[in-house]
Amino acid sequence: MTPLVLDINLINPAFHKKDFSHFINLESIKFLHITGWRDYLLTLQIHSAKVPSCYADAYHVALRIMLLAWADASLIKPAELQTLRSLESALIGVYFQPVFEREQAKREKVRKKCDGCKKCLLCATLVREKFQPGLDKFLDYMVAHDDLDPAVHNESKKTDRSALSIIRNALAHDDLFNHLSWDGLFEAVREVMEHAYRNRSLTQTRTIL
Repeated sequence: MTPLVLDINLINPAFHKKDFSHFINLESIKFLHITGWRDYLLTLQIHSAKVPSCYADAYHVALRIMLLAWADASLIKPAELQTLRSLESALIGVYFQPVFEREQAKREKVRKKCDGCKKCLLCATLVREKFQPGLDKFLDYMVAHDDLDPAVHNESKKTDRSALSIIRNALAHDDLFNHLSWDGLFEAVREVMEHAYRNRSLTQTRTIL
């Protein structure tokens, strides 16, 4: 994993001192200098070396964008979208096959009940190359079958639209210019990503790369 470096000199030194507020644990925290903001962002980086570099680095791109949000708050939403995209990619690497097999089994059951009509989407043959499960299915699978803390992903969060999958879709389609940040988003993404790769040995991770 490439060590995360956040270079504050990417931002004009004339703007290093300012009032910059950000919600952390439901509290609005004020930063008066960019070094404090940088130091906070560094606490959000991926800690586990078991997460393959390609995914950890993609997540860290989001933190670099967040550093630039010091100068332009409109970058917060693109940064949030980037972190959720990095999570989705990381989960594909672990859960695509079991989620595919689970969906395949569900369709097989439906097919038997409807005598194999092969006309509706529910019982049509699932083509692996065209299967695009999305973040929600991965997270559902993790909670049900891989011990992910239900506090991270549950039906209540789906209802109040604070589930990671719903935030991801909102950012991708219609919420990119809402400057209010999602409190705890980066922490939740990191938790899920590190959980997904917790059982990988460092040797296995290097083999992937």
